[in-house]
Amino acid sequence: MHAVSIILGKILITFLSLFKRGGSLPGQLVLKIDKNIFSYFKLPEIKIVVTGSSGKTSTSYLIAEALTKNGYNVVHNRSGNNLTFGLATLLIKKTKLNGLIKADAIVFETDERYTTQITKYLNPNYMVVTNITRDQPPRHGHYEIVYNCIKNSIPHNCQLIINGDDPLTTKLALEYNGPKTYFGMGKHKESFNYPITNALDFIYCPKCHTKLKYNYVSFSNVGSYYCPNCRFKRPNIDYEITNVNTDLTINKKYKVKGNTDLVYTYYNIVAAFAVLATLKIPKTHISAALSDIKLSEKRYDYLKYKKRDCYILSGKNENAPSYNQSINYVSKIQEQKTLVFGFEYISLRYPYKDISWLYDIDFELLKDEHIDQFICVGPFAFDIAVRIKLSGINPKKIKICLNLADVITYLDKSHGPIYAILNLGTDKKFRKIVGEK
Repeated sequence: MHAVSIILGKILITFLSLFKRGGSLPGQLVLKIDKNIFSYFKLPEIKIVVTGSSGKTSTSYLIAEALTKNGYNVVHNRSGNNLTFGLATLLIKKTKLNGLIKADAIVFETDERYTTQITKYLNPNYMVVTNITRDQPPRHGHYEIVYNCIKNSIPHNCQLIINGDDPLTTKLALEYNGPKTYFGMGKHKESFNYPITNALDFIYCPKCHTKLKYNYVSFSNVGSYYCPNCRFKRPNIDYEITNVNTDLTINKKYKVKGNTDLVYTYYNIVAAFAVLATLKIPKTHISAALSDIKLSEKRYDYLKYKKRDCYILSGKNENAPSYNQSINYVSKIQEQKTLVFGFEYISLRYPYKDISWLYDIDFELLKDEHIDQFICVGPFAFDIAVRIKLSGINPKKIKICLNLADVITYLDKSHGPIYAILNLGTDKKFRKIVGEK
C-alpha cells in the first residue's frame, strides 16, 4: 500500500511540475489515501529542523548548502512548503519505493506553529530556534502561543541549538533538560547601549519578573541582557560573532566572508556555523563553506532614478523588527531625503486586515527636518499616514498614493535620495516601475 502511494505521489509531482505547480499538493493528496505514510520512510541519520519567527529560511539554506559543500548528500525543502503536507511531498519526491531516502542529512525549515507535527514525523536529533517575536498577530495571537508550540515539540535528547541573545529562546533552553548549544553576537559597531524600540517582545525576567537590563543591544530586545534581581542572564555563548568588519569573525578565530550587510542576518550565519560545528565538521571547513555561499540579503537594493539615488529596503509584514532595521538605517541619513512606505497586501495566508503591528514600528526615529516628503503607497496608505502622523512627522510632508503605479508622479515632486521601505512583493513592483522610468 505504501509503495503504491509513493508511486502515485511521484506521478503527481512530475505532472504538476510540467505546469510549474505542485508545492504541497502531492503530499496532501497522498496523506488522504495513506495517513500512515510517514511511518514507511527510512530517514537519514542526521535530521535537522529549523524554526523561529524569522530567519529560518536563510538559516536552513546556509546549513544545507554548507553541508553539501562538505560532501554531504542533503535533502532540503529549499522551495519552502514548510508545513506537514510540504514535508510529505519532499519525502515522497526523495524516497525510493522501499521508503529509503538515500541521503546523509535532511534539513527542514518548519513554520513555528507546526513544529509539533513536524518533529512528530521527523524526530530530529538537531533543532535550531532562531528567535521568537511578535509576528503575524491574527494567525499566532500572543507570542507565548508560539513559544509553547516550540517548547512542546522538542524531542527528548534532541540537540537544541539556540539564539542565546534572545531572552525568550534562552528561557526556552532553560526549561529543556537535554543537550543545548548557544549562538550569539558580541558587541559591534552597530550595537546600541539599550533597547531603542518600544516594540519589545520580552523585557521582564522569566524568573522574578524584574525588568531586564542590557550591556548592549544588537536589535529589538536581542543582545546581552541580565536581571538585576536574580541570576537570569545571557548564557555563555558557544559560537559567537566576535568581530564585524568586512568579514565576520566567530570565536575570535574563524572568518566568514560578509555576503550580507544586515545585522539580523548575521545571526543566521552564526546559527549555521553552530550547527555544523556541533556535527563535528572542522571549523576551517565550515568557514570556507559559509564564505562561498552567496546570500541575496542586503541592506538595500539600489538603482538610479533621473539622476537620483534610489534605495529599496525590504520588510516583512506583521513583523516590526524587520521594518525597524530599515527605519533605523534611514534615520541615520542626515541629508534631504524622500521616503516611500507601504504594502499592497497584509498577508497571503488569511483574509484578516489587521494593522496593529504598524504601531510597533518605530516611525518616531524618522522625525527629523531632513524629510522632504513621506509618500504612503498602496491600498492601506491612509492607515499608514495616520500612524506616521501620530509619530510626530509634519502632516504637510505626508502624501497619499493609493495606486503604486502612480508613485512616479509623487517622486517627481519630491527631492533628495529616495528610500523606499516596502514589503516583500511590493518592493519588486516598485523597482520595476521606477526602473522603467
